Amino acid sequence: MFRILVAVSYFSSALAFTGSAATRTAQNSLRMLEDRSKALPFDKRPPNLDGTLPGDKGFDPAGFSNNPPRTWLIGGESNSLKWYREAEIVHGRVAQLAFLGIFFPYLYHFQGNPAFGVPLDAYSKLNPYEALTSVPASGLIQISLLLFVIEVIRINRVIRGDKAPGDLGLGQGGFNPFGFNYTPEEYFKKQAQELEHGRTAMFGIIGLLLQAKVSGVDIVTQLSGGFVFPDERAPLIGPGTLNDYFPSGL
Repeated sequence: MFRILVAVSYFSSALAFTGSAATRTAQNSLRMLEDRSKALPFDKRPPNLDGTLPGDKGFDPAGFSNNPPRTWLIGGESNSLKWYREAEIVHGRVAQLAFLGIFFPYLYHFQGNPAFGVPLDAYSKLNPYEALTSVPASGLIQISLLLFVIEVIRINRVIRGDKAPGDLGLGQGGFNPFGFNYTPEEYFKKQAQELEHGRTAMFGIIGLLLQAKVSGVDIVTQLSGGFVFPDERAPLIGPGTLNDYFPSGL
């Protein structure tokens, strides 16, 4: 009986030691995972990207977040990532508008006015590079002035002001014609969604512009050709042999 009790005590001690070691191993593994970047698991999480910013996935291979903009640039009391986040939001929004601008002229565009030296088709160019040269100089000046006004508002309101990045006074908390009324958790999620859409749009518009530049053909024409079965690949009609379904010489 004594031997059985001794064996049980040894076995219990071994289990306790094993459980403690397993717990420490699990804790260490969890800590290592928390220190990894979500976007780049093989890399460490940038120290200034702790997940508090909407859309933060720890993606910063160039290390920009390690050197936040100085106080003179953002007008704050300490170094902050605010300027970087505002730049990312603006670029994402511009990319989304540019993506829509690639396709919208197929639906509607203004007519030119030959009486003022503007051809009727000045605003109908579907290739974005042709559109830049066909729009009259006065139109480009108007676009530049509008962008200048928006930039002045943005700098005074966000960069030099106390508003959050991306807050132009539109939507919840400002001019709100759609009646948005999100909870803080929902608003955080919506901010992250906007960033993800903007990041996707930045990659998308670069691809569209490069494709239009290389091919010289507008995007919709290229896409329409992608849904047409080429004549040389059409199934052949015959007695039913394998060669009937492939072009000759394939």
